[in-house]
Amino acid sequence: MRTIYNWLIGLVIASMLISCETKQDVWDTGICSPYHDCSIMEYLRGDNYNWELTVELIEHAGLTDLFEGQVDTLPEITFWGFPSYSVLRYLYDNKLERVSEIDVDEAKKLVLMHVTKGKVLKKDITVRDENYYIYESEQTGGTDFYTLEGSHLRAYVDIADYVYVPDGGAVTMYLYSFTAERMVPLSSPDIQPLNGVVHALNYNYVLGKI
Repeated sequence: MRTIYNWLIGLVIASMLISCETKQDVWDTGICSPYHDCSIMEYLRGDNYNWELTVELIEHAGLTDLFEGQVDTLPEITFWGFPSYSVLRYLYDNKLERVSEIDVDEAKKLVLMHVTKGKVLKKDITVRDENYYIYESEQTGGTDFYTLEGSHLRAYVDIADYVYVPDGGAVTMYLYSFTAERMVPLSSPDIQPLNGVVHALNYNYVLGKI
């Protein structure tokens, strides 16, 4: 198990390579399928670089069954996946060295505020009305969710123009939290293990600000 100090060098390097914008910023892992023939937990365990501390926090919180699809009332979930670097910054900010030092109830709260019931893909999200900010009451676009810990989220997509074709370009997904009153930086959406979907958050995401 790596302590916070073992992660610091990697955090510095990563912070030099990423921007501070909140738009979707895909992790470039080459051309690959978004489908994974395993549970969400197995998928996370298979990528230590991005998810090692995420996995530790889920296990410490006693929520492994949820991510393995073994909870009868929640056979599928949507996980707004916070990366290891977000957990690392949380440890550093709270003067902790290991995930195991986080209070178990706090760990459970941190994880569940990133989980919504059911499988929601980017194609299920509605387009934002460009005449209004996403959080304005006049906004008719976007799709609202509540996490298992009660965070109020609104996901939405914007469709870019392509040359002279309106709305013929890339479809980009965004996430806004009414609870935290801020944009939540997305990275790679629509990662699809067998029991749900992972929408990976950006390395800049501050754990708990959702």
